[in-house]
Amino acid sequence: MSYDLNVYVPAALDLEAVSRLVSASPGLQLEESAGGSTDEPRNWHILRGKKAAYCFTLEGPSLSEPEDVPHEVTAAVLGAAVMYSIMVEGTDPISIPHAVRFSKRLAKEGNGAAQDLQTEEVWPKTSTRGTAKPEPRTTIDMVEVRWYHLINEVPDDFPQRYLDLARQYLPEAVPKRFGSYEPLQGNLSRDGDQSFTQFFAEDNHVSTVGTFPVTSTSFSGVFGGNWNQDRPVRQGDIQSVSLMIHRDVLEDPQWQSTFKRFFVAVALELRSFYATAEVDPRRWEWTGRTLWSLPSPIHNYYQKTAWGRWQGLTAHPTWMAWFSPIYTGLVRPHLRGTIEDHPEGLLHRFGDEPLDREQIIERWPEAAQWVPAELMAVPNPHEEDQFAEIMPERLTQMLVPAPPQPDWA
Repeated sequence: MSYDLNVYVPAALDLEAVSRLVSASPGLQLEESAGGSTDEPRNWHILRGKKAAYCFTLEGPSLSEPEDVPHEVTAAVLGAAVMYSIMVEGTDPISIPHAVRFSKRLAKEGNGAAQDLQTEEVWPKTSTRGTAKPEPRTTIDMVEVRWYHLINEVPDDFPQRYLDLARQYLPEAVPKRFGSYEPLQGNLSRDGDQSFTQFFAEDNHVSTVGTFPVTSTSFSGVFGGNWNQDRPVRQGDIQSVSLMIHRDVLEDPQWQSTFKRFFVAVALELRSFYATAEVDPRRWEWTGRTLWSLPSPIHNYYQKTAWGRWQGLTAHPTWMAWFSPIYTGLVRPHLRGTIEDHPEGLLHRFGDEPLDREQIIERWPEAAQWVPAELMAVPNPHEEDQFAEIMPERLTQMLVPAPPQPDWA
């Protein structure tokens, strides 16, 4: 038997920091034989009292993948990538308070969080992930994210899986409120996950409010397997999910790493064939609670996913993009910037920090036409609908037969 605690921090502490922390803890000392480097996981015996009796074992540091970090810890710590284990072997009641206090000291020193595995309690109670909000009436830049997928390829339980992935990677994207019109009717903390997933059986457009720096998410299309939901007006089988996040936070490497993992994870869960993250050319005013779009001479061009049709890749370069195998062979030879290969697709980035389309073209002049024009849906002011000349065949036809048009259509 043992009494166990885990401490999660963004980066490992060096041996000097660990030794100093033990020495500063009343009644504790590091076993004399403990020494060497902390580059690899190891065990330290922590002793207590004048007799230097065994108190607890400190083990680590060990690397932790995001999927191995408890959701409660992810909600409290940004970039929790390293774990220390603290074990009171034999559950000596005198040693347990020492171990608990030291776990909190270690968490504070490493800007992390401690979890008591017996009670699942996490300390500190308040999150250290918080980012400074802009002052009210401030004009800010937002990054808009869009994931595109086929209706028959998305798992029926995607609404629940979205909640799971947000808690795992980007807790700020967990909806606080949700609904189909303002004021949003649903409250996740009050109504629970089931109310959120049930909402998708009743409406084909769901909007949510997240926690800053994520301001909103929009689910356009059919989820939860209810394919007949919008059949009277659907013209194709392409659906989308979108999200808005403050640009400034993504200039921080830890936030960007967290966001990138979430971006790819949602793309894989949706089986997205294409996804983008781009600095929105529109200007936004932060009121202190929400966003208002300001007049802008530039408008984003979006595929008409509301009606289910696919028109092609964006006509301008975007900071980050995901391509599934149906597109990778078509775009790979033309991409500039950074390419990350995944078993399920390709992640492409122009630059390490979010760049708007003008900044991308300034750094890579050839990116003005970032892929051949035949792959893009180039806006034409004289024609409402423009379709790329070349696109994967799976995206050019409806996979669900269209129903007869109603009399009023």
